[in-house]
Amino acid sequence: MATEEAQKDMSNNCSTDQSRTMTSSPQTPPSDFVCSAISPPRRSADGTNTSPRNFEGNADVPIGDAALTGPVDRDMFDSPSDMPYDETDLLSETSMTDGATADDSVCSESDVIISLDTVPVEILLHICDFLEAGVIINTLTKVCQAFQILFTDEIYWRTRMARRWPRKYPPVPYEVESWQDACVERERSHRAWSDSDEHYEHFTFSDNLFAAVDVVHLMQNGSLLAAGSRDRYLTLLNLTKYDSQRPETKKEMKLHSINKAHTGWIWCMASLDSYLYTGSWDTRIKVWDLEREMETVSSYKCKSAVLDLHVEENFLVAGAFDRKVYFLDPRQGNFVAIKRWHRQPVLCVAGDDRYIVTGSEDKTFSVYDRRAAAVFKVLQMESYPLDASYHSNQLWFGDKDGQLNLIDTSLGKFELVQRYNIGHTDKMTGVVHTQGAIFTASNDSSIRVLEPSLEPQLITSLQKHSSGVAGIDYQNGVLASAGCDITVGIWRPKNDWGWKS
Repeated sequence: MATEEAQKDMSNNCSTDQSRTMTSSPQTPPSDFVCSAISPPRRSADGTNTSPRNFEGNADVPIGDAALTGPVDRDMFDSPSDMPYDETDLLSETSMTDGATADDSVCSESDVIISLDTVPVEILLHICDFLEAGVIINTLTKVCQAFQILFTDEIYWRTRMARRWPRKYPPVPYEVESWQDACVERERSHRAWSDSDEHYEHFTFSDNLFAAVDVVHLMQNGSLLAAGSRDRYLTLLNLTKYDSQRPETKKEMKLHSINKAHTGWIWCMASLDSYLYTGSWDTRIKVWDLEREMETVSSYKCKSAVLDLHVEENFLVAGAFDRKVYFLDPRQGNFVAIKRWHRQPVLCVAGDDRYIVTGSEDKTFSVYDRRAAAVFKVLQMESYPLDASYHSNQLWFGDKDGQLNLIDTSLGKFELVQRYNIGHTDKMTGVVHTQGAIFTASNDSSIRVLEPSLEPQLITSLQKHSSGVAGIDYQNGVLASAGCDITVGIWRPKNDWGWKS
């Protein structure tokens, strides 16, 4: 009789708790619905095991240290054998066992409650592997001081990145300023470009374009786009004006369309603050003020076609068809030096505070030491470079054979690391590398997005142009392309994920 009363009391107790649990939404469980600890296997007076069954249904094996007490999502289990018993089964089996008391119930109010901030760190880190970096940074770090310390530690982000992408990163020796930023950038880039149709909106612009577009340049965090074409037009677009739900807004993007901006093909661009610099086959470098309705504020004449530009505060370098490199100080209003160390046209120019690097059709890269005012190293290449991206001790460049090349510039060594065949079938016309990805363009009409590691694996290949791609630019999550099919291509994120250039 006593046993029957105990069973009745316990069943009522469990029914009450179960009712409370089952009436709550699976997405929003009650505050006390987390996890309940149970005691080791219990036996009644006659030695019978009174523990609830484990996930495999074995009566003699305890479930473990904890048991779920809320609704079970059956879709999370691969097969029936992986799925735990229904809550009702667990409760009724426990309550109907001979000799059980209310204190033995898994629903006992004296059970220990386990919450997210009390689980072992190993389990917490495993859970975080399934969360986006932004959720961890913007949410978990604000839960408690322990989480804030854990998830602002550079070791966590470096380890997280290494688990996801085991290939060497960065590909050359470099002191990463923030592993958190690097990890966020890689995760965003990989997620977005792995399914570009889902995460990006692609559109083109061709209004008032009558010839192939040779160069595009992004400014102001990817909101402004300048394009130069062989019809001598200089076009400035405000990408924020375009609404993909309203196609008629495409024309509203155009801020300026300057006819005869140059008397030759507009071949290269650079920008600094509110100024846009353009180089042309008419041998001129022009400076345009974005804040004064694209007014021309300066013009400098070289002795031959200007093929590439590098711009810094009070300093400009131009590579030209006459095999010369032009150094300009805008404060003086003229060239301060004109150097020649190449045997063929200078096709690409890049630089930092110590070096100016120039690539030429003579199949060499020359490294100019700004402090010594002299070339201190010349690298012989298998094929001549067409475009280069230089920062973070890395010089990536594409060559005439369609190959991607990496030069290690750490400690001024400037050594070729590797030459990669990434699948382009024609000359590589554009290269941009960031913390999150490497972007390449080719005359084969494709753009490729790669992992930024020592062994860059393909993330995606974009085939949107009907003819060759003459160049690309990337900034703040926005990708722009110059098409020989007389169009400008734009890929813009559908969501603002806080991209970094």
